[in-house]
Formats: sequence, structure tokens, C-alpha cells
Amino acid sequence: MDWSKAKNILIVAFIITNIFLIYHIQKDMFDKGELQLISDAYIENVETYLKDRGVKLDIDIPREIVSLPSLMVRYRAFEPKEIAEKFLGENYEALENNVFISGEKKVESISNKKFIYRNFAKESINYPLDEKEAIKISDRFLKQQDLLIEDLVLQQIYFGVIEDYGEVPLYKLVYNQNYKNMFLAESYIHVYIRHKEVVGVEAMLLEYEKTDGDRKRIIPATEALLRKMNDIIKESEGNHDIAITEMEIGYYFNTEDINFTTWDTIEAGTAFPSWKIVLSNGKTFYVEAL
Repeated sequence: MDWSKAKNILIVAFIITNIFLIYHIQKDMFDKGELQLISDAYIENVETYLKDRGVKLDIDIPREIVSLPSLMVRYRAFEPKEIAEKFLGENYEALENNVFISGEKKVESISNKKFIYRNFAKESINYPLDEKEAIKISDRFLKQQDLLIEDLVLQQIYFGVIEDYGEVPLYKLVYNQNYKNMFLAESYIHVYIRHKEVVGVEAMLLEYEKTDGDRKRIIPATEALLRKMNDIIKESEGNHDIAITEMEIGYYFNTEDINFTTWDTIEAGTAFPSWKIVLSNGKTFYVEAL
């Protein structure tokens, strides 16, 4: 037996086997959306580029490049009279343009896709309230109105003065809808609490129907940042304290890209994988990631 030839055959077979295994491991990771491809050196170059242009980073730039499908979504329909009865009871008065009132309370339905509830009653007693109690009050209220859905996540709590609610500070709780642990925008519920009373709710929700097409590899976070560089710089001009505080991949239903229609007539469409970039002043940018 030619052992030298046999050894060479074994080495070649071993290399081919390794290539085969690596290919299938990477393929499986792509299928699961878990493959990391961005090097630390490249991340550092982009971070330096941003800092040189006055853009502060309060986050680590995501390194993962995943493959995701698009998502077919539909606006959840809020029938005006049903919403009015839920929030105002049976004895309400219907005004023009889907506006309903009952005493100090008001509900406005916008295109059957969004609604705003306000309670203008003034409390004579000032109840001290902490975040935990505010969350309990909010969750209990949403549950009573059948709005505390499974994929709704409390994302942010703000306490302070909000222009539309007068000069008395109050809590604003921001709930965002998720799809498989990723954000689904714009789909949200905002709850406003003063003392022990829910004084306002604003809601617009999406319902996901099915994935649309095959998985596609998304652009890296670094490219998304560079695409939005000019907008970010404009926001930071004159305010050197502004920084990027959040960046994540998810889905965004951009109705502005739908031709020959208006938001009033849109019922459904495609939510594309997108990067969300949030600044410290609350400004949010979405960058389509395909």
C-alpha cells in the first residue's frame, strides 16, 4: 500500500469534510438569524468616524448580521362606537368626525386605526405615585379595555410635564408591540397617568398575518448609521449632549412609501426589516435593512 498517497487522500477528505461542516453550520446560523460577520476592527473604524463628526455613542454598535423575511401586517380596526362605549359607557354623545364625549371624558377615532382617549376631570387630591404603582394602574386599565395583548411590551416610562396635559407633571408609559422579540413599528399604546387616574390613552396597533418571501440578509448596523449620518448630525447641531442611546433590528411599516394612496385608506401592507436608531432627545430614525 502507498501510505504517502493514502495519507494525502485522508488529508484532502478531512479538508473537504471541514468545508462541508462549516458551510452547513453557517447556513444553519443564517437560517436562525445568528451569524456574526462584522469584525471588531471595522466597528472601531466606524465608531471613530462617528466621533470625529461629533456623534456620541452611548451604546455598543450591534455586530450581528442576520437574515430575515418581510412581514405582512394589517392595522387593527377600532370601531368608533365600540371604542366610545368601552371608554365612556353607554351614555355618550356623538359629535362630528368620530368624536364622542361623556361628562369630562372624550374619545376621538381616527380612520378606524388610531384612537385618543382623554379624561379632563380635575382631582382635588394629589396622590403621590411611584413607577411600580403607575405600571399597576396602567396594566389594570388596559386589561379592562382588552388592550393588554400578549406581544405588547412596556418600553419606557417618563415622568414630567407634557404640553397637552397642562403644567402638572404626570407619568407617560410607552408600550410597543413586538414580533418574535423584535419591535414592530409603528404599533404602540401610550398611557398617561396623573395621581391615581388614567387621564389619557393613545393607541395604534398592527396585526401580523404572515411572512412575505424568503429570508434576506440585512445590512449591518454600521451601514444603517452611515446612511442616517446627515440626519443625526443635524439633530446634534447646537446640542452637544445628544447621543445615540439605542439601536436594534426589527420591523417597520412605512406608509409614506405606498404610492397612490393616503393613510386614511391604507388597511394593510408590508413591514420590512429595519434598523431603529434612537437619540437621547427622543428622536427616532428607521432605516430599511434590506
